[in-house]
Amino acid sequence: MKLKLISTLLIISLILTGSMISAADDYCSLLEKSLLFYKANRAGRLPDDDIPWRGDTTLNDAYPSGAKDANGDGNLSGGYFDAGDGVKFVFPMAYSMTMLGWGYIEFESNINACGLGKMYRDTIKYGTDWLIAAHVSENEMVGQVGNGGADHAFWGPPEAMTMARPVYVLSTSAPGTEVAMEAASALAAASIVFKSSDPSYASTCLSHAKQLYSFGYNYQGVYSDSIPDAKAFYQSYSGYNDEIAWGGTWLYKATGDSTYLNQAKSIYASKYIGSWGVGQAHSWENKAIGSSLLLFKVTGDSTYSTDFEKAMNYWLPGGGITYTPGGLAWLAQWGPNRYTMTMTMLAKIYGSSKYTSFAQNQMNYILGQNPNSQSFVVGYGPNHPINPHHRAAHHSTTNDINNPVNNVYLLTGALVGGPDQSDKYQDLRTDYIANEVACDYQAGFVGTLAALVSGSGSTSSSSSTSSTSSSTSSKPTTSSTSSTSSSSSTSSTSSSSTSSNPTTSSTSSTSDNGSTSSISSSSGTSDSTTSSGVTTNDNVGRDDVSISSNPSDEQSSANSLMNELNQIFVIVISNSLVVFTFIYFLI
Repeated sequence: MKLKLISTLLIISLILTGSMISAADDYCSLLEKSLLFYKANRAGRLPDDDIPWRGDTTLNDAYPSGAKDANGDGNLSGGYFDAGDGVKFVFPMAYSMTMLGWGYIEFESNINACGLGKMYRDTIKYGTDWLIAAHVSENEMVGQVGNGGADHAFWGPPEAMTMARPVYVLSTSAPGTEVAMEAASALAAASIVFKSSDPSYASTCLSHAKQLYSFGYNYQGVYSDSIPDAKAFYQSYSGYNDEIAWGGTWLYKATGDSTYLNQAKSIYASKYIGSWGVGQAHSWENKAIGSSLLLFKVTGDSTYSTDFEKAMNYWLPGGGITYTPGGLAWLAQWGPNRYTMTMTMLAKIYGSSKYTSFAQNQMNYILGQNPNSQSFVVGYGPNHPINPHHRAAHHSTTNDINNPVNNVYLLTGALVGGPDQSDKYQDLRTDYIANEVACDYQAGFVGTLAALVSGSGSTSSSSSTSSTSSSTSSKPTTSSTSSTSSSSSTSSTSSSSTSSNPTTSSTSSTSDNGSTSSISSSSGTSDSTTSSGVTTNDNVGRDDVSISSNPSDEQSSANSLMNELNQIFVIVISNSLVVFTFIYFLI
């Protein structure tokens, strides 16, 4: 009897040990794959072949026209494409870099435990390099590259783009406070991220952040009024006051200068920003909830934690948000997963045990613990998406969203939009509401994964490696694309997309890529391309690049040793219980 009991305990111990280790490995592997998405969305001259089916693109993007970078390419050639298209929408791109930076700041030890510190920082730097280049003078910032309508009328990989790519610029006469403040936030966060590994770059980031904050604060205006083409895709419904509070808090966090904090606190109070968050999500368009959390983190003032918890409690079961039968906290039809993953990231940053199970349960759903055993991460799990709404991965050579039938390449690690209220989901490329991917979608997912690593794991992959087609090792050839600069105040709207505005919920609205808004009624876009009689519905897209060389980067051997020690510790503790049990029964 005792022998049976001991044997049973030993088996249970081994099972628990294995499951604990594999869970940690999964999150590290997933974190690595989630960062690969950004590599797949890079524009410009690519510095590596990590995504062998991507090639150099948009080498003529520049402002002023003809301006060159160190490689002789256009000074705006890099950056990130927004989603599955070829436009560089600066507002969501900057937001994505801010969120990636925040995730790194909060969970750096976890990221390093996975051996992914350099890869993560490089992902940020590819975006912040571009933001620095786009800040062409003290009070002048590029707000968009590429015309949304013209871009979305083409369904093919970005290497094959040949359309003109106008550059829309924000200035004192055509202000854009949201973009300036978000870029300032991203660069302020980056200055913290790179402070120890690359002090010189951190200083450069902070210098630009300060100038951009001043530009946005002193010349206030809604950016989508200055760039009309953006209205169909990323219109700023909530205005710019939330970005001022958000940006001011980031500048204070990076500098310690109370001037920024006082301005953030003042506008937060006078505009009642703390009340904006209930029934909403933190997103590229609405920074209310993130501002509450960040202000609490830097001040410790319970005013802000109270506001944050009111917003966060809405997301809990019984709090007001819709839950699908399978358990997904579901805010809106268009891309519900991105809202949920952003809120789980904020919950983990806040750190209260009250929200621990919420974050874990939502991640479990995303990874396939749902009624349909459906993973919403490309390349992860036995039942994962293979046809996200993404031109480069689909790789049509006929300007047809339906040809070929399946995506040629696997967009590994990408988080797709998500199911409807009843957990229904189809892996359809044409369904951009459910199957789009984007830089801002991905940022919250990355942050949540970094939080859930919990300081252990390795980069060994345990996820599915199935693909609809094998990748080639040679880069696709690049078609030349023309770049024309235009003032945002005279930006062309002749090829603007038609808008079909899906209502997301009774308490939220949808804009360009389906983002919720705290103020406006619903809106959204649906671009149409006809190819061989086929209509192509599309939304928006994003990307960016940079490499940092740093002698103090964590050594891979040291990380491997740390991961092994973590695993050995788990094994020792677990098996020690068995030994003690054995001794107890012998006595």
